[in-house]
Amino acid sequence: MRYQRLILEAGDNAVTVRFHPRLTVIAGVGRQERDLLVTELLGSLAGGRPGAHLELVDDGGRRLALIRPANGGADRVLEVDTGDDVSHEFLGGGPTPDLLSRLGLTTTSARRLCRLTAAELAVESQGDTLVTAMAALDQPRLWSAADRLVNAEGALNRESQAAGADAEDGPLIEEIERRHAEFEKAQRQNESMRHNGIFIGGACAPAAAVCQFLLHNTTGALAFVAVAVVTTLVSILFRRRMEKARNAEADALARAGKESYIGFQLQRVDRMLDGQKGLNRVAAASEEHRLALAAWQGIAGDISVEWALHNRTDIENLSLRLHGRTSAAHPDIDPAELAHWLAARFTALRRVGPAAESLPLILDDPLLGVDAGVKQWILELIGRSAGSPQVVYLTADADVAAWARLEAMGGNLSVLEPAPDAEGSPVEQLARR
Repeated sequence: MRYQRLILEAGDNAVTVRFHPRLTVIAGVGRQERDLLVTELLGSLAGGRPGAHLELVDDGGRRLALIRPANGGADRVLEVDTGDDVSHEFLGGGPTPDLLSRLGLTTTSARRLCRLTAAELAVESQGDTLVTAMAALDQPRLWSAADRLVNAEGALNRESQAAGADAEDGPLIEEIERRHAEFEKAQRQNESMRHNGIFIGGACAPAAAVCQFLLHNTTGALAFVAVAVVTTLVSILFRRRMEKARNAEADALARAGKESYIGFQLQRVDRMLDGQKGLNRVAAASEEHRLALAAWQGIAGDISVEWALHNRTDIENLSLRLHGRTSAAHPDIDPAELAHWLAARFTALRRVGPAAESLPLILDDPLLGVDAGVKQWILELIGRSAGSPQVVYLTADADVAAWARLEAMGGNLSVLEPAPDAEGSPVEQLARR
């Protein structure tokens, strides 16, 4: 299976991400943007948010379009070349087409299988060394942070399900609520400043006239004019701040497929008994999860809590022997081990589930912190191996972007960022049939 095009609708606009059949490098995207792209790519296969459409080619060469209407219509899977509706092939016992269930996967399990981050690659290639490093840490503090993170993840999942949202949407909901609160605050400040500005300006104008024409005091008149000008400039500053907050809220809402905050709230009203409180609980749970994750990373770095808990017995036993004497510095990466585990992930994705269908590998900046020479060698390995399966490389690393631009000249990969697309696409044409 290979991605061809991801289309994200936001009102009258559409953001399109096109994929090279072998390797696509999406450069200049930060951590949050990468998380959202991964969520959209995998969520679209299983039944993503309305307005997220995906075109792909399966291993048999059939071109499919997954249509998720933004207006609340039924999700469909269409065969691009014939226009036939083949949704029934992917229902999997549920009301919504789900390509992942056909492979025996959920969104969560597909995320673990398809996505490879720097932390995961380090863990896979340095397991024994990391056990030693973690054994040297403060064990009570380490496992207390682990328990807090696990509890926070469980609470986020429960609140997300109760609110009719995906757990991965928690950070997005939190951002929308935060951006909306910032906009309301800026709006209140702007209204207050506008009201005061009108009063001050209205008072300064006649005062300046009296000073100039009755008292013949030019200095006093200029002082009143200066006060009026400063007040106007401050009022403009507050208005621009409000517009900036409004645009930030609109961007967050667009990523959720909504045009307004009211629409965002109404989308879930019928799923909740207590209205906005459910979303507030999701946002609060997401904030606690963020804080718990930061606390965990402050102790264990980028090591996943799942891996640590799985190896807890070995870590604790070794800790008893070491008595904290071993340095917990991050170990150097062995290029051979790195290449071995990367090749293993390629192999695992070539035949997935009962259908033995391939799935794309999503590399989430896995080479962060890797030595430049090793990084170049691994990038060349990725470039040669890509295509079976398809690879999508999300990165904020300037070195990776520079390498990709050179390779793109030979047509071996593409370098892109999502951009507004006004042209009609096969998805849009099929959706109108």
